[in-house]
Amino acid sequence: MPRKTERRHLQGDVSRQKILEAALDIAAERGYDGTSVAAVTERTGLPASSIYWHFKNKDELLAEALDFSYRRWREVGPPWLDELEPLPLASQVQNRFRQAAAAYVAQPEFWRLGLMLALEQRIKEPAARTRYIQVRRESQAALTDWWGRVLASTFGPVDPAVPETLARFHLAALDGLFVATQADRTVDVAWVVDTLAGGLSVAACRLAGGRQ
Repeated sequence: MPRKTERRHLQGDVSRQKILEAALDIAAERGYDGTSVAAVTERTGLPASSIYWHFKNKDELLAEALDFSYRRWREVGPPWLDELEPLPLASQVQNRFRQAAAAYVAQPEFWRLGLMLALEQRIKEPAARTRYIQVRRESQAALTDWWGRVLASTFGPVDPAVPETLARFHLAALDGLFVATQADRTVDVAWVVDTLAGGLSVAACRLAGGRQ
């Protein structure tokens, strides 16, 4: 019995991941409205009953798919709580942008679906959009912490508003970078990344009251 139960759990986990991957692919292609349980059923080959066994409705499925895609992106994205590198501020910012750009290439689904959801305007907000906004707030908080530590190690104590301002711009720059690379495949990503990082480093020095 234990082995049979373990096998069922494993099969259930495999089915759930298969459903999440299919929902994520479809949502990234067609958006929230274009995603349906029927489309996921067709893509996975699983019966609708299997999907409803794991998720009560499409909204819950897409919210879980967003979480799933975020976890995968975090596996290849820059770590939040890593030790600071013994490098000049400009080099640390450049490395962080380069890691994020590389993660786009490896796992673009989270950013694509997330930005689609961010543009959704509905009377009743989908759970997936609510979750995306929450993830952005968590990301901004983590970036604020990172900037605070980087600036403190370079300039000493700074106004708490400075790391928060830089974190907001940092996140917005990543959004723009993703859109640019998706809209134009000929974009020189390395040049854009290094230019953004350089500009943000200069802004950080000025806001923190230091010298370039």
